[in-house]
Amino acid sequence: MVEAPIEFSIAVLCYRAEEEIIPFIENLHKIMSLFRFEWEVILVANFWQGSDDRTPEACRQLAQRLPHVRVLAEPKQGAMGWDMRRGLDACRGKYIGVIDGDGQFPVEAIFSCFAKIRSDNFDMVKTYRVQRQDGLYRTLISTVYNWLFHLFFRGSSRLRDVNSKPKIMKREAYKRMTLHSDDWFIDAELILNCINLNLHVYEIPVEFHSLGARKSFVKPGAVLEFMRHMIDYWWRSPSPANKTK
Repeated sequence: MVEAPIEFSIAVLCYRAEEEIIPFIENLHKIMSLFRFEWEVILVANFWQGSDDRTPEACRQLAQRLPHVRVLAEPKQGAMGWDMRRGLDACRGKYIGVIDGDGQFPVEAIFSCFAKIRSDNFDMVKTYRVQRQDGLYRTLISTVYNWLFHLFFRGSSRLRDVNSKPKIMKREAYKRMTLHSDDWFIDAELILNCINLNLHVYEIPVEFHSLGARKSFVKPGAVLEFMRHMIDYWWRSPSPANKTK
């Protein structure tokens, strides 16, 4: 019997989530089970060798009892960008996407984005944050970063929120992209590829929840790191998203 092709794959970034990933994935799986087509969830549980991170084991236990769930648990060779690229590469669906597994983005946003891209034939559908519950520090960093991004790159001003997720895209669009980032710049690199390739992108508003007791991985030097990457990309790229002159 020939297996039906997978319509939708979503990669969930689970880095150091450990047991906190369980309710998020259970809720995601419950809703996706209503779909009448083939789908899959990829749990990206990559880990630093020698760490005491329990995330891979928590994800394996989820995959054992939840159908359509796969686990990617490899020794890390990079930070968040490497995880995202590995997760998206592992997706087999006609439509593929990525979301953080910390619960700050509501599960429902995945389905809003997927419904929009499927019905209106966009190349990518993503969210932008209209309400934030993650505190002044994270809000300030995001505001400064988006301002700098719009300043550096022509054509980006129509997109409100570079780092917001989920990001859902056609697999054929992803295959056209050239991604290298191993760190937080990966979201910007995805957007810049969309601009350079003249892809059609649509944004949906979303409420951004608090991390709760979990500490943020965004460090005080994040804006400086982003700026260094933007300057480097700005000088190297001859593309339409390059210099604003």
